[in-house]
Amino acid sequence: MKAPNKAFLDCRCNVCSSGAYKETSSEWWVKCDNCERLVFCYLPMPHQLRYHQDPAKFKMYAGGFGSAKTSTCGAEFLMLALSTPNGEGLVGAYTYPQLELTAKKQIMDMMPSELIASHNLQKGILTLTNGYKIYFRSFDDEQKLRSLNLCHVWMEEANGTPYEIFTQLQTRLRHHATDKHCIILSTNPDSNWIKQEFLLKSARIYGSEDEYARPQKDINPNMHTHIARTEMNTFLPSTYVEDVSVGKPEHWIRRYLRGSFIHAEGLVYPKFEEAIEYEITREQVLHNIQTKGWYVYAGSDFGIQDPTTLLQVAIDPIDGMAYVYDEYVRNLVAVPTHAVAMKERMSHLPYGVLQKLVGDPSGKKKGIADRKSIFDHYAEYGIYYREGDNRIDAGIMKVHGYFELGKLKILANCTETIREGRNYRYPEIELGGKATDKPVDKDNHCMDTLRYIIQELPDDPLSMKNQMYGHKEMIYIENKQQHLPFALQTEEDDYSGDWYNDYY
Repeated sequence: MKAPNKAFLDCRCNVCSSGAYKETSSEWWVKCDNCERLVFCYLPMPHQLRYHQDPAKFKMYAGGFGSAKTSTCGAEFLMLALSTPNGEGLVGAYTYPQLELTAKKQIMDMMPSELIASHNLQKGILTLTNGYKIYFRSFDDEQKLRSLNLCHVWMEEANGTPYEIFTQLQTRLRHHATDKHCIILSTNPDSNWIKQEFLLKSARIYGSEDEYARPQKDINPNMHTHIARTEMNTFLPSTYVEDVSVGKPEHWIRRYLRGSFIHAEGLVYPKFEEAIEYEITREQVLHNIQTKGWYVYAGSDFGIQDPTTLLQVAIDPIDGMAYVYDEYVRNLVAVPTHAVAMKERMSHLPYGVLQKLVGDPSGKKKGIADRKSIFDHYAEYGIYYREGDNRIDAGIMKVHGYFELGKLKILANCTETIREGRNYRYPEIELGGKATDKPVDKDNHCMDTLRYIIQELPDDPLSMKNQMYGHKEMIYIENKQQHLPFALQTEEDDYSGDWYNDYY
């Protein structure tokens, strides 16, 4: 690609009309040889111009390889710095070597020496002639950011930076030199926080080929996302996209060339996003449970530092659908506290509706000191668990089947389940590397609980439809009396007691 200033060199200055534009120390600038006016030679493409004209306080530029992410955000940050005398800004990436190779390099390439007052390499501070200071920092330690008061921030390769850094940087936007504070992000598409906490909360999404369901209550009017496909960069070689695509799987092309956030690479449940249900409410499910004979399966995962969970799944026997309609997720409290909350969460269930309550099988292990298990502790409070099926591969395949056939829906109020499901993935592998069948063992407590529950449902999801619910109770009653002489058996159903104590 030719230098940006080539089209400007030797052109007549449009200010003094006497001089001509000559080269400077940066190929992004020219300087009049008469009045010494500096001109920035950056000519944005249409999608870049739309980004620059967007006034959003937090705006993300996401795109595939070669989509001009770094140069776009570099130009944006440079214009912010030059228009804010005596301000302060931060440019960073997760590691300092990464920063030096990308964002810092872009800033230094774009900044002519005529606009630089000083550059402290040791402290990573670039001071411009208008008094604006640019700090170059790595984002690997949140503590490094706590003393800063900033006007603007550029997060390069934001998908590799923890969400906590983004939230900390928001608190740093309080420098008095401007009232138009902002954070700009450049990134490849990913399914981590940049999707969950930024893309899906953006009031505007520009340039996307995909539709993203976003609950209105989660929308942040200060967030906008711009998505650029590789092909939109007209400065790339004409065969670039074709050459790079050769031999690549479709999910790779969609993510790294088309800028899609709905890519299947590494996701345990590729259909999870489609399973999120925004139309049906928890209250509607409760009504159907109480009036239309819907049944419920529930399950838990246990933790102390990690959360203890309780998910409830309702079964619609007419349409043969399973709905995750209620969740309880809490850590750092004891069993009595969990038990009270769980009973409250399940208090809406009529007698006989709960088919099974399953838990992580490790809950059966008895402690050395008191010879009691987690199951035993919950039993003391009237909550009785059965051992869940913890075969990971088989469980994932079964859950995957339910998602694939569209027989499992997650209600929008189950926010932690949704967050985990969107991020539940296998370890990333390089192209040509060896895949693994074991998901990343992190933030998966709702996913484990869901797996325990679905393992209790029919292997064929289609067989949930039109089941004769109630047969289990009749079999149970019949078996309970079969040891008695026929003359002593009763035709009356015994439903005495509450569902906690009579569950088994």
